[in-house]
Amino acid sequence: MRKEHKWLWAAAAVAMAAGICMGCGAKSDGGKDQAAVQEEKGREESTEQAAASQNGGDQKITLLLTYPKEKAVLYQCIEDFTAETGIQVEIQYMPLADSRKQINIMVASDSLPDVMDVDNTDTATYAKMGILADITDHVNSELELDQYYSSILGQNQYEGRYYGLPFTSNNLCLYYNQELLDKAGVTEVPASWDEVLEACGKLKEIGVNGFGVAGSQTTDTTFQMWPFIWGSGSDVDHIDSPETVETLKFYETMVENQYMSTEVVNYNSGDNANQFIAGKTAMIVDGPWRLSSIQADAGFEFGVAKIPEGNAGFKTVLGGHNFAISNTGNVDLSWEFVKYMNRPEVMVKYSEAENYIPSRKDVAAESEYFAKEPIRTFVEMQDYAVAMPVENYNKISDILIEMWQSVVLGAKDPEQAAKDAGASIAGL
Repeated sequence: MRKEHKWLWAAAAVAMAAGICMGCGAKSDGGKDQAAVQEEKGREESTEQAAASQNGGDQKITLLLTYPKEKAVLYQCIEDFTAETGIQVEIQYMPLADSRKQINIMVASDSLPDVMDVDNTDTATYAKMGILADITDHVNSELELDQYYSSILGQNQYEGRYYGLPFTSNNLCLYYNQELLDKAGVTEVPASWDEVLEACGKLKEIGVNGFGVAGSQTTDTTFQMWPFIWGSGSDVDHIDSPETVETLKFYETMVENQYMSTEVVNYNSGDNANQFIAGKTAMIVDGPWRLSSIQADAGFEFGVAKIPEGNAGFKTVLGGHNFAISNTGNVDLSWEFVKYMNRPEVMVKYSEAENYIPSRKDVAAESEYFAKEPIRTFVEMQDYAVAMPVENYNKISDILIEMWQSVVLGAKDPEQAAKDAGASIAGL
């Protein structure tokens, strides 16, 4: 996931999405379900398109992209693909916050682009809807799968079949203000939850918030919660567990001891980062995309460390985007594009330029850039990255945010908040 946004699901779009999903199980065309019909249609149209291309027809794909033209290296890679293959790429830029809503509208109007840049939690959802092409045979025969992080590959699958390939990848680490730690007498960067609390006590004495997170009603909040939920040994299927209670007590202690301001319930990840850059918060959790702005705007020495260890060890969350291929009848040319973007020499270009973590282990290992701090720590944390759940993700996210906010604002104790969240998730 690329964070720092709020999903703008209008009521009509939600209703449309629900209607589309309900239709996924409907029968048509002699009893075939919708997903099967769409897949068969895609194969037939792809064959027709390939034949037309061989006979001199236009070679063009349409690409939905949520990254703006300011990402110059990324756009250059796309131009290089056209120069090498002759396949034109018509880019349909769409702001990230609008993408889900607009994709649902395009599904209803049968106007999907050939390739879509989608959040890594959405690939399986779209595959379940029957709007994506099954590219398993291509993936298994044409890619070096052993070079990829398994968690990243898993988020491109639905029921064991591939419907996309990795595009960008990221995770979360701990950013710390070295000057504030020194001033407070914190001699070691906190590596555990207890050490974070101890450091926050010292930082409070010099008048700064020790710790800060995104806490508003956005997916930023859930994204930053996952490392601590998993680090405690909990997970979404037993969120009412004692481990979740311990996680919530950690945040409760932060607020009760005034190590963290309750104002965080109004912050997205960008707001939280601004508090760090301004020197008002000593430690935050954020991703590699934040490096450039902190390096440019923070007037102090900072560092990046692993997410502090919980009882279940070091954990972080796997974020990023995938390239999913639609059932538009242009599957073969679309595959050539997503395969090209996964070449090591291409992936390293746009990954280095924008601080994305390469989806291939060999790309990071052979790059001098990714061997240097602070980006190196994010690469190392990729081994601890856990994929987010994909079924009912947005509903789960809302439940977890309510759970977390209720504790931070003192509306519920950790036990009751975890119990209520568990009941809500069980009812989905």
